[in-house]
Amino acid sequence: MHRIGRQWCRWGATAVVAVVAMAGCNNLLDVNLPSAVTAEDINDPSSAALRVNSVMATFECAYSGMALDASGYEDNWQRYSGSAGSYEEYNATPTTAECDTSPYSHNWLNALLTARGQGYVGYNAISGWTVANKEKLLAEIALYTGMSLEIFGEHFCDFAISNVDPSSGAVTYGGPLTPDQTLDTAEAWVTTAMGHVTGAGGDFAITLANGTVTSSIQQLASGIRARIRYAKGDLAGAAADAALVPNVTTGSKVNAVVLREEPEKRRNMVAAMQGGGGGVQSGGFLQTFVRLKTASNTYGITELGTNPVTGDPWPDSIAFTGYLNLAIDSEGRAVDDNGYAITTINTPGATVDSRIPYGIGNTSGGNDNIEHKYTSYSDDIPLVNWREMRLIEAENAGPGATATGLVNEVRSADGLPTISGAYQTLVESTSTAGQQAFRYMLLEERRRALWLEARWWTYKTLNPDVAWFPRSTGQWLNPISSYQLNGGVRVLMPSDEYQLNPNFTGGLADRATYCDPNEAPTQPF
Repeated sequence: MHRIGRQWCRWGATAVVAVVAMAGCNNLLDVNLPSAVTAEDINDPSSAALRVNSVMATFECAYSGMALDASGYEDNWQRYSGSAGSYEEYNATPTTAECDTSPYSHNWLNALLTARGQGYVGYNAISGWTVANKEKLLAEIALYTGMSLEIFGEHFCDFAISNVDPSSGAVTYGGPLTPDQTLDTAEAWVTTAMGHVTGAGGDFAITLANGTVTSSIQQLASGIRARIRYAKGDLAGAAADAALVPNVTTGSKVNAVVLREEPEKRRNMVAAMQGGGGGVQSGGFLQTFVRLKTASNTYGITELGTNPVTGDPWPDSIAFTGYLNLAIDSEGRAVDDNGYAITTINTPGATVDSRIPYGIGNTSGGNDNIEHKYTSYSDDIPLVNWREMRLIEAENAGPGATATGLVNEVRSADGLPTISGAYQTLVESTSTAGQQAFRYMLLEERRRALWLEARWWTYKTLNPDVAWFPRSTGQWLNPISSYQLNGGVRVLMPSDEYQLNPNFTGGLADRATYCDPNEAPTQPF
């Protein structure tokens, strides 16, 4: 797959609180946990399992809100679902309030910072204690710390790691990290977790009071490390880890999940985010191909903007967008040679892609097309999905029968047409046309197989020459109304992080300068 060289950035946390939110129980602690613990409590070895659960629950809370925001970056346009407030589809900076505080909130940044910070502090504390199940606890807290860093590594333009002295509260601000250093840090934590799994006597499940996160912490760790290595451009390393994650055809049919339940602090924000008198409303509002306003419109701006990599104007209908009427033809083609999806509209008789369930549902403006993948607060969000692993292996294999077989495994699991015939000959060819068709096939397969799992955002960012982001240019057009887009690819820290961290020597001028311009939001921030 085509790659763009990138630099990485850093995050500076102004504080990491000593009181941590809780929302569940670990299998090592079979009593209900309090909603908060004091600084004295967390310095007591008897609180070891509590500290691990704090990091896990905070990460889950953050992930649910992040997955909702990601659906905007994946062109689901959640702002127009009728949800309360101005939920921007491309917000340059995540909101910084505490996550999941009301039926309307989709905050996640503070919680993710807290999970990362508490992970560092908790791991160090437990390492020095003599406690039961120590290796299991260390494996869990190290893994969730690595997963928090993975999200920063994949989605943020600027990052730094700051630490807080738990006794004095003094903050040590971290210096700038390159892209590989940030992801290397995440990978080191995951690898450390794998070492503790071995120390614990081998693989084990992660189970909370409200369900099982994974039946195999080793599969979860391998899947996360595969994603980290992929983001760094280590395709062979990513494929080696991906091969350790087996297909799952029972239960949730994925390898690991983020558990979400009612009420606030356990909700699946992607499933439904508005309550009150409006009833349950969709967190995703599906659209057909993205189209931008042109000079033929009587209002709004007319500049369509250009692809930042190629310099070519974006087409009137933009490829690799839209989720309505998606289908697969008889030879297994899901996307044409220009990146436009096969649909039941442009290809009559094609098989409906069952991975994109939707229907008419409630929005504040009336009934409209909304997602049906997550239909209740308690629907778990996939965290590691073996389908992504097979597609990583397919990309590493390159055009050929091996890659086609791996993609067909993904298709067959959902009863969809497999790749065959003339299309198979094309995507297995090493010709220029064949390699482009192979790349487009994998991009579209990821877009569909990982829909609403907060993964397509990552792949869009890594492919800016063909995957569209508005970047503050252009105006989206739908049949009912039109809204100015805010821009963005990766997201940025709040402004005070640049002002308070002395390692940002340029202050606010440092914003968006630590990632490649092709992946950075544009002014105004």
